[in-house]
Formats: sequence, structure tokens, C-alpha cells
Amino acid sequence: AEALQSMFLLMSPRQLYEHFKDDYEIQDIGWSEEKAAAILEAWQREFVELAQECLPQNSSQRVHAFSTTTLSDIMKSFSDVSAIRVAGGYLLMLAYACVTMLRWDCSKSQGAVGLAGVLLVALSVASGLGLCSLLGISFNAATTQVLPFLALGIGVDDMFLLAHAFTETSQHVPFK
Repeated sequence: AEALQSMFLLMSPRQLYEHFKDDYEIQDIGWSEEKAAAILEAWQREFVELAQECLPQNSSQRVHAFSTTTLSDIMKSFSDVSAIRVAGGYLLMLAYACVTMLRWDCSKSQGAVGLAGVLLVALSVASGLGLCSLLGISFNAATTQVLPFLALGIGVDDMFLLAHAFTETSQHVPFK
């Protein structure tokens, strides 16, 4: 066999609490569902560590241990906002928009339009996330890792379209 999968089904925190609530050995620790959940989480973390360390270093076999706690940790790490990455992306787009819309003829240059467009998108994303935070909406990986860049791409694309349409229509407008 190339692979072997084993599953351990654990009690839920509620089931663990109900199972041990009348046990005389735990009456002194203030047994609750929260403590049962903490014990289950600690057991899962310890199991994953032991499963990954059980094989010698030179073994050709690999062990991939996974638990619901591991999944929660992965989701939490992906939900953290990397301010450096977001700021870097917006600064690169700001430079790109300003440089591509800059013209040697200053009367036709729209570098300021590129600057204003990227800043408007950045402020709208920041205000939208701030409003969600005030309303108590929790952030996940999509809102912190995808939304700022998706809004940047769509907003800047529309800014380029508006600037192009303005230059095309302004050439055909007669001045009298």
C-alpha cells in the first residue's frame, strides 16, 4: 500500500463535558464546556506533534497528521492581514498608474488621474473594511487576502477606461 489513513473520532466539547461532569476527580478544577474544549484542543495539538515525530529522520515514509485544530490554525494564519503586502501592492499600482498615464505633453497628461484613482480605491477598501469592523462582521481569508487586491484591480481598470474615454471624447468636442 502506498498510503494508509487512520481516523480518530473525538467527542465534542459538550459530550466530553457531559461524560465527566459527575466524576469526583474533576470537581476541584471547575469543570465546564470551555475546559473540555481546551483539553480537546490540547490533545489534538499534541497528537499532531507526536505523529509527525514518530518516524526516524532517514525514513522514506512520511506522516501527514491533520486535525480540526490544525485547520483552525491554518485559517487563522491566512486571515491575518499583511499590511506590508497590501501597502506594497497599492504602491506598485500607484506607480504603474501614474507612469502609464503620464504624457510628455503636460496638457494631455493624466498622471494625477491615476494617482487619484488608486487613492480612491484604497480609501474605499479601507472604509469598507472599517465599516464591517464597526458592524461586528468577522474577517476571514477572503476579506483580508483577496478583497483589497480584487478591488484594486477592478477599480484601477475602470479608472483607465474612464481616462481613455475622456481623452477620446474631449478631442471631438468643438470649442465655440
